[in-house]
Amino acid sequence: MNLNSRGNLLIAVLFAILFFAGCSLKKAAQSSTKTDKDNFHIFILMGQSNMSGYGHLEKGDSIPVPNVFKIPTLYNGPMQWEAAANPLHNRLKSDRFGLGLPFAEKYLKNDKGVSVGLIPVAYGGANIQKLGKGSKVYDDFSEKIAFAKKRGVIKGLLWHQGESDTVDEEKANNYEASLTQLINDVRNDVGDENLPVVVGNLAEFYGTSPEHNEPDRLRRINKVRQALKDLPKKISNVGFVETAGCTSIDSHYVHFDRKSYIILGNRYYDAFNKLKK
Repeated sequence: MNLNSRGNLLIAVLFAILFFAGCSLKKAAQSSTKTDKDNFHIFILMGQSNMSGYGHLEKGDSIPVPNVFKIPTLYNGPMQWEAAANPLHNRLKSDRFGLGLPFAEKYLKNDKGVSVGLIPVAYGGANIQKLGKGSKVYDDFSEKIAFAKKRGVIKGLLWHQGESDTVDEEKANNYEASLTQLINDVRNDVGDENLPVVVGNLAEFYGTSPEHNEPDRLRRINKVRQALKDLPKKISNVGFVETAGCTSIDSHYVHFDRKSYIILGNRYYDAFNKLKK
C-alpha cells in the first residue's frame, strides 16, 4: 500500500471515529435530557386557604427546601421555576405555612434521585366555581401547566377546598358534580386521563364554632364532606385524606395550625403513594 492510500485510509478511519463518537454524544445528550425531565416530578396545589396555608411561619421556613421548586402563584416578568420555601403561595397576605412543602419533603425521602416541582394555584376564600375551567384562576393554571410540562412530568393534583361551598344550598348540592368536572378538566389539560388526585376532607372542627354550627350550615358541611369522602368510589385513581387529629389555629375553627399542615402533608403523600402502586 502506497503512502497516498495509507493516508486516505487513515482519513477515512478518522472520519468514521468522529462520526460514531458524534452519534454517541448525541444519544447521550438525548438520554440525559430525557432522564432529567423524567426525574422532575410536578404536583398541582389547588383549593382555597387550607391548601395555600394558614399556619404560623417560624424561623427557617423562608429557607428553600433543597431539590424543591415552584412556579410563583403571582409573579412579575417571565414565568420561571424558583427555589421553594414557605409561603408557597403569594396571592393573599394570609398565605403562610401549608401542606405543600411537608408533602414534597416526604416525597423526596421516599423517591430518591428526583426533584419536585410545585404549582401553587390555591385561592383563599374561593368557591369551586372561581377555581374551575373558565375562571381566571384556571386560565392562569393552564398557562403554568403548559410551561411546566416542558421541564418535567405532572405527577398529581393535591386538592383541599370546600368550606366556601357550604354557604348556600345550591353550592353544596352541586359540589360533587363541580369537583368531578374540575378533575376531568385538569386531567384533559395535563394530558393524563388517569392523573392521580388526592383530596382532603374538611377539618373535623369545621362547623363547631357559633358562626358555622346552625343546623342548615351543618347539613351543608356534611354534604360537602360526604362528596369528598365518596369521590374515590366514583372516580378512578383518586385518594382521600382524613383530617382526624388535626387542630385549628383560629377561633373560627376553619383553618389548621402549623403542626396539622405537617400531618396533612404526610397523609397526602401516603394517599398518593397508594395510588401510584
